[in-house]
Amino acid sequence: MAQLTYNNDKTLNNQPVQGSDGRLNVSSRADGRGYYNSRDESESYILLFNDASATGSTNDVIVHLQNKKTDGKHMVIRSIGINSTSASGWDVVTVTGTAGGGAVAATPVNLNQAGVAKTAAVTANTVVSSNSSPITSIVTVDEIDHITLGANGHEEFRFQDQLRLGQDQAIAIRCKTGTDVLGFGVIFFYFE
Repeated sequence: MAQLTYNNDKTLNNQPVQGSDGRLNVSSRADGRGYYNSRDESESYILLFNDASATGSTNDVIVHLQNKKTDGKHMVIRSIGINSTSASGWDVVTVTGTAGGGAVAATPVNLNQAGVAKTAAVTANTVVSSNSSPITSIVTVDEIDHITLGANGHEEFRFQDQLRLGQDQAIAIRCKTGTDVLGFGVIFFYFE
């Protein structure tokens, strides 16, 4: 009887296939790429943001995230969750330039807390209150997505791992409608 073998995708070793009663036992997994990235590469992160007061009429930017990897890896944006205490509209845009003005440097958190400690190669900026001290000096390139929230609402920009940023490319989240809006949330991303 012939023996079947396969290459283990984690160890890269050739291993025999297990079976019983002359039948091959197989299973499948439908975990997303972010899962495997976190497990195998420890390059999956979150970036929290919280703006105490944003206004849509001035397109206040509440967070800016830029890929600073120099090894050719792309930053893949999985999703962005956003919350608002009052009715408001928000969009995600690609941007150029260096965040200035009220920009406050932020540090993403590695989601693989059990793995090798890695730090995201990014430039990340949030803001305390974009009404009193806005993020400036960045220029919008393309609008990617937009959402509208009711008071005390939550919604997600669901990119399904399709939004990819090369070296030095960046995104920002802008308040499009609403006045004195408390907006906060999280960006989920990884590198590959």
